[in-house]
Amino acid sequence: MADHTITFVPTRLNLAPVVFRGMTGREVFLVACTGLVAGVPLGVAAMFLPVIGAFAMIPTVMALNAGGFIWFGGSVLRRLRRGRPETWLYRRIQYDMARHGLNRADLILQSATYRTGRRSVPASQRSDS
Repeated sequence: MADHTITFVPTRLNLAPVVFRGMTGREVFLVACTGLVAGVPLGVAAMFLPVIGAFAMIPTVMALNAGGFIWFGGSVLRRLRRGRPETWLYRRIQYDMARHGLNRADLILQSATYRTGRRSVPASQRSDS
């Protein structure tokens, strides 16, 4: 009786598809939101310029900044992520937030060197046995 199951499933089937400039959909959204937030102070500064001086400069500069972040951030993010797992970016953000006390993730943030003490010496060579 033939078994009609797939014996080999390529790992690329489980990967998130690349949407734009080497980034997945989540990464595009994350980079675009970062660009929008970074564009707020620039838009407020442009609003007070005497030549332009319109309230519409805030969303305009935010949109332009988000587009610039997506366009240039894709190549930067692709270089940073090269050779690392898919979840590297999200774990890195989680680690940075935990390090600065911004989230309550159960991450181990301290490293130490431990010594095994007497157990590293074979029992036949110990002086107290």
